[in-house]
Amino acid sequence: MLRLFFQTTTTTTPADLIEQGRETVSQIVEAAKADPTLLAVLIGVGVVTLGIFFWGLVKQVFKAALVAGLLSAGVWFWYFQIR
Repeated sequence: MLRLFFQTTTTTTPADLIEQGRETVSQIVEAAKADPTLLAVLIGVGVVTLGIFFWGLVKQVFKAALVAGLLSAGVWFWYFQIR
């Protein structure tokens, strides 16, 4: 597979790669249009992965807020101890 990648990238120009990409995408789109089950699977996978992405963002925001809150509480506690 890696050998095929190197052969493809060394013998083609960027314009050829763009054209090949467009052809591949159009083939995938036509296959999805022809098969409703494939279309449903692609939509389902897209929705699930989008949900996982947003869930990861929410978790990271919660973790950052928790760390910032603990740090803030510690700083205020220290401030009132030395005052």
